Amino acid sequence: MAYLPGIVSSASRHLQQLFGADPLPATDLEALHFKLSTLVLDLLRQDLSRLLHILYRIDVEERLVKEAMIADDTQIIADRIARLILKRELQKAQIRFTYNQN
Repeated sequence: MAYLPGIVSSASRHLQQLFGADPLPATDLEALHFKLSTLVLDLLRQDLSRLLHILYRIDVEERLVKEAMIADDTQIIADRIARLILKRELQKAQIRFTYNQN
């Protein structure tokens, strides 16, 4: 699905705040996913409770997170979780954009 640049930028800014990260890519979804996957991988290895807290704040479905965590490779898990996070943040940014237009 194609998103307006403002929606991607809004999602990127919100994720940057949640993760306390350096500026995240605000126009390229693949670059944003890659950076997010790296951040998730670091949290999986070093601070799982913080990652779970972030997932809770973003409101990613617990069932989907559990499904994503079924793998032997932490890189695969991080990639799946990053996709869930990005999908949810883009949904929320789209809703904010839609309701701000009305």
